[in-house]
Amino acid sequence: MSKALATIVTQPLIVAKVGLQSRPPPARQGKPFKSFVEVMRYIIDSEGALGLFKGIGPQILKGLIVQGLLMMTKERMELLFVLLFAYARRIRKEKLQQLADLAAKKAKPLADSVAEKAKGVAPRLG
Repeated sequence: MSKALATIVTQPLIVAKVGLQSRPPPARQGKPFKSFVEVMRYIIDSEGALGLFKGIGPQILKGLIVQGLLMMTKERMELLFVLLFAYARRIRKEKLQQLADLAAKKAKPLADSVAEKAKGVAPRLG
């Protein structure tokens, strides 16, 4: 909706810009326009005030299509990033768990050996 309103507001300036950049109409006998106001005044005098809104239908349609695709793409990308970060978090958690399990597995024989030695020393202390 905002794009349509912006197009309606700016369309006269777009039409005037095109008139300023293009060749002057035959009625001006080759005399180029010098300003936006001059182009707008010429269009209003020759075509009426609605002449400033030439091509507004296709412009609004283009805006709707472009904005629709942009929003759809934006939402898909957001979802993709959320899923990607969730996947990365899960993979990281699994890797950390594997490392913890490996450390525990390697530490178990050492802990068992220390426990055995402690059993042998404990009765002598008593």
